[in-house]
Order: sequence, then structure tokens, then C-alpha cells
Amino acid sequence: MIQEITKSNKALLSALDCDEDNIIIEGFMERYSVNRDEASEILQETKKWLWLASENIKEKKSFRLFIDNSLLIIDEMWHNFILHTRIYQKFCNEKLNLFVHHEPTSASEKIRGFDSEEEKQKYQKFQEEKLRQQLSYIYDKLGAETVSKWYEEFPEKFNEKEIKALKK
Repeated sequence: MIQEITKSNKALLSALDCDEDNIIIEGFMERYSVNRDEASEILQETKKWLWLASENIKEKKSFRLFIDNSLLIIDEMWHNFILHTRIYQKFCNEKLNLFVHHEPTSASEKIRGFDSEEEKQKYQKFQEEKLRQQLSYIYDKLGAETVSKWYEEFPEKFNEKEIKALKK
């Protein structure tokens, strides 16, 4: 188990060490009114998210990670990263050994009507279980500090309204 953690930590550290961060950070700062330190932090957290998503795929987990409202700023940085296609592809190939595709939730999946209260409750329980699995996985792989940053600090600082206000 210790050997697995060490191997996992080395892979994460490698993923966080990217030669072309400045290009991604500057691109983000052109689109959003954030300072360099904020953009750099958001990029680091996005690379952690991408590393985690790649680990989830490689481990063939029975669930997939998803971007929810708490992680919207990570999603915005991911969009920015993808715009730099060569850098993003190189990052995925060299740092993750896997291309992490961005697959947004379709409009029909977001709009959901229910025929009964029972159906609605069943869906809500399913969503709660997905979130529980995700939080547990984040905690196991990246620790309590990352869970706190992603699900407490970021949603307060970078909620949907704030992100819209930051857009240039």
C-alpha cells in the first residue's frame, strides 16, 4: 500500500509540473479578472482534477468523476486549457498517459421532469450516491485539504454569479 501511495504521489507531482503553465495562466487572465496567483492556483487545482480523472479511468472505477457547481471554476480553467490544444494534448500524453476528454452534461440530462415523487426521490438518492463516491475518491487520493478547497473554498469564492462577474 505504501508503495502504491508513493507511486501515486510521484505521478501527481509530475502532472503538476508543467513547462507551459504561463501560457495557460495568461490565457485565463485574458478571459477573467483574476490575478496571476489566483489563476496559478486554479490551474494547479485543474491539473489535480485532470490527474484524478485519469486515475479514475485507469483504475476502471465503477463511477466517473463529474463537474458539479462546486467545481465550476475548475471547469472554466479546463475550458481555457483545452483552447491551447497542443499544450493540453502534450500534458495529457506526457503527464497523465491518457487523454482526458471533456464531456459536458447534455441539456436533456440537465432538465429532468419526474412522473412521481418516488421517481424524484430515487433520482436524488442516485445523485447523492454519485457525490458520495466522488468525495470519498477525492479524499482518498488527494486528502481533506483538497476536498475542503474544492467543496468549501472554491464554491464560496467562485460561484456561478461570481464567475460571470469575473468574465471579461
